[in-house]
Amino acid sequence: MKIRRIAGIGCVAFGALNILNFWAPVPVPTVGPSAFIIGGLFIGLGIYLQLPRSASGRIEWRRLANIFLTGRRADGAAIDRTEPPRLIDPMLAVRVLRLASESKGSLTVAHAAISLNVSLDDAQAALDECVMKGAAYIEIDGETGIPEYRFPEFLPKE
Repeated sequence: MKIRRIAGIGCVAFGALNILNFWAPVPVPTVGPSAFIIGGLFIGLGIYLQLPRSASGRIEWRRLANIFLTGRRADGAAIDRTEPPRLIDPMLAVRVLRLASESKGSLTVAHAAISLNVSLDDAQAALDECVMKGAAYIEIDGETGIPEYRFPEFLPKE
């Protein structure tokens, strides 16, 4: 399907050039409103040619929607925004901070979930909120590869 991608890029480029041709000093057939119409049609064709397709050649609209509905969390994992956000306890981040002070400034998602009796998703969301607010940072354990959340305020003083 490389040819479809190249043709799509070519159509988008030609459409953009056609719209830029609106300002051409020499009259050519696509000067004026027709430059925008033809340029828009070529850009639309180029985008259509580049849409994600299944093996049978059908457009995968769901995959296209996921391009716009996904993002990334602080640790690089994908966030799927197609599901409505779950409401978590607004004081869960405070409970995580309290647990971090009791745990000498180092927590994992599993440790927080077990200690606070919440789901792994809720524990991760609370820990990520602490990272976003600047109360913690993420450090990956070299041996296990498990992310550890470090809270500098609660780390033992050397």
